[in-house]
Amino acid sequence: MPVIQVTATSAKDDATDAARLTSLCSAVADALGLPPSGVVAALCASAVTSTGSGAINGWPLAVIHGSDRGEEATRNALAAAAAALADGWGTARGDVWVEWATAGGAVSH
Repeated sequence: MPVIQVTATSAKDDATDAARLTSLCSAVADALGLPPSGVVAALCASAVTSTGSGAINGWPLAVIHGSDRGEEATRNALAAAAAALADGWGTARGDVWVEWATAGGAVSH
């Protein structure tokens, strides 16, 4: 069961945050051929995001913890997660970071 740890700003509304995570789980589950309940996500709300020049709008970051599912399935799941994060947090797809972490290493999108 893939587990997704999301670091992003909170909507300060549990229903909105839950909807964002539900959409993310569904997208990743669909990409992997799993039932919607086959993926779990948790939001770790970030208070501030900054570069060395100062504060910026937050970039949603996600680490998917799971077993090796093969290159194609992993790539599809990462793309689905990136799209769901961008849509859910209203940001450009280039402003999200998604990574698949296994016991043997990580793959980024």
